[in-house]
Amino acid sequence: MKCYSCDGYIMKPIKLAHGLPALQCNKCGGTHIDLLSYRVWRDTGSSADSMVIVSEAIPTDNKKALVCQRCSKIMLKYKITTEYENYIDLCTTCDDAWLDGGEWQLLGALALQDKLAHIMTEPWQNRLKKEIAEENFTNKYQALFDETDFAKINEISDWLREHENRDELFNYLRIKSQN
Repeated sequence: MKCYSCDGYIMKPIKLAHGLPALQCNKCGGTHIDLLSYRVWRDTGSSADSMVIVSEAIPTDNKKALVCQRCSKIMLKYKITTEYENYIDLCTTCDDAWLDGGEWQLLGALALQDKLAHIMTEPWQNRLKKEIAEENFTNKYQALFDETDFAKINEISDWLREHENRDELFNYLRIKSQN
């Protein structure tokens, strides 16, 4: 099978971990995983014994849309975490995943090698979107205020959130700020 990222390069069979076969490109280090084989590896308990970072690698991510090498359909991208700009590419037709060079090691460093299937679920992706939205919200207001004011705003916010009469406090503040 040809590499998903490198034109014309043929991938070679490897073992990502004990009992987990895959195909890997010698040029970019990208890895093709058949998710059926992956699920067998994960569900038989082999993953608990073999989740090891084989080598240190700086994870890369191919930003372009990839085409499945089996069925020629465009693969979907699933963000791994909010801390890294890496995505797992998935062909929903063939149930194949593509990890760019170093992403398997990244999953190992994050203790997510046995969570690959979870990463590609709607709840996982929705949680990441929510975290990103919250971070963007915080960053927006943090940029508007100096450090002291921002800390005071958060202190007041925490106090309001926990107060038993918070609705009345919000109404009072809203009315008071209009006068």
